Amino acid sequence: MVDTVAINDKFALGLRCGPVFQTTSLPLLGGFEDRNQDWPIALWKYEASLINRPIAEIQAFEAFLLGRRGAANLFPLRDPQYSTLTDENIGTGDGTTASFQIYKTYPDVDRPYRRPITIVNSLVMKVAGVITANYTEADGVVTFTGGHIPTAGQAIAVGSCNWFARVRFELDYNPITFPVTLNNTRPVASAGPFVLVERFR
Repeated sequence: MVDTVAINDKFALGLRCGPVFQTTSLPLLGGFEDRNQDWPIALWKYEASLINRPIAEIQAFEAFLLGRRGAANLFPLRDPQYSTLTDENIGTGDGTTASFQIYKTYPDVDRPYRRPITIVNSLVMKVAGVITANYTEADGVVTFTGGHIPTAGQAIAVGSCNWFARVRFELDYNPITFPVTLNNTRPVASAGPFVLVERFR
């Protein structure tokens, strides 16, 4: 289960992020390597912080930490670069296949990368360029219903949607920093840096 509110719709985070792959390499003679791509799909990592924020905001963040029970529960994060899809092709009908995974495609001449998207809202689907309502969606998988399976050659596209990464805190301990001041006055405080890691379930 994924909690509902995106963390950066609640807090203006400073974010540094990027995709993480896992590759095993074995050195060979003559400068060669044997490389194995262990993960076909990257998992994004987000390094985040709240610096010098009002105490009330840090207290709200502390409540958010407690609500997630540390690293136990997943929650949405709006990707800081890409958070919408528009006319994104996700497949082609064959007359048999009813379900299609929603993807964000990153263009590359040699190896385009398709990132699976698991949380969407305000979803509009198109079949052969025409908006349709004959589908259900769960965990980023669109399933066409009611005898409306796309026929051979029909383009399946996300007309539009908002999408989110599914993340959790990497660690169970995420400290909050309070300044030591005279008379216990604390005008500002900070949280982080802490790390959020993408997980699909």
